[in-house]
Amino acid sequence: MTIDSAYRVQTRSVRERLQGASPSGFKAGLTSAPAQARFKTNDAIAGVLFNEGALQSASTVSLHKMRGLHIEVEIAMRIGTPIDEPLADVNALRAHIDGIGPAIELPNLDYIQLQTIDAIDLVATNVAAAKYIVGEFAAPHEHDPNAIAVRLVCNDQEMFTGKGTDSLGDQWHSALFLVNTMVQQGWRLERGQILLTGSLGRMLPGTIGRCVASYHSAQTHWASIEINVTE
Repeated sequence: MTIDSAYRVQTRSVRERLQGASPSGFKAGLTSAPAQARFKTNDAIAGVLFNEGALQSASTVSLHKMRGLHIEVEIAMRIGTPIDEPLADVNALRAHIDGIGPAIELPNLDYIQLQTIDAIDLVATNVAAAKYIVGEFAAPHEHDPNAIAVRLVCNDQEMFTGKGTDSLGDQWHSALFLVNTMVQQGWRLERGQILLTGSLGRMLPGTIGRCVASYHSAQTHWASIEINVTE
């Protein structure tokens, strides 16, 4: 299987699951060099988010039901006007974005032998898309997504820190990649849909307890969102 045929498998299976409904958004994956190396690629990948995957902050998920649970701290962008053709550059993309928000993604990498999985496998299986949390959106001019710093604390212990530029070196570049990739797969991006632009810091295997992601912009606290994990 090639990356192109893997995207065709993804699109076919996702559209069958949606049964004519629109997805809630789209997600970028493998947006850092270590993540790409782990899954044997030099490129980012993209997948589709489902409406039933949306959770509120402080929701609870179960490791029994999500055996491959991982936690990623991300930034979300919200589509303000539809996109139905590839965009030329970041400036063109900015005109379509009406909100920037904090996000936690909870992919479910439930594979029998995760160590053998590569980027083609991930694409074909919709980049392990499962659950996600998105906080309050702010106008794009209020927060430069590349200047945002994040911190994940689980059970009162700091797990990692990160920054907006961890995703392909530039949040807008990551979002542009995601938009154009999904348009090329035949998707029309609609008003209100979200873009998850890739993991900041690192991807953390799910562990039992409470995890809080905090966001700082211009050295001031911007937002916090959290997830609780049970057996």
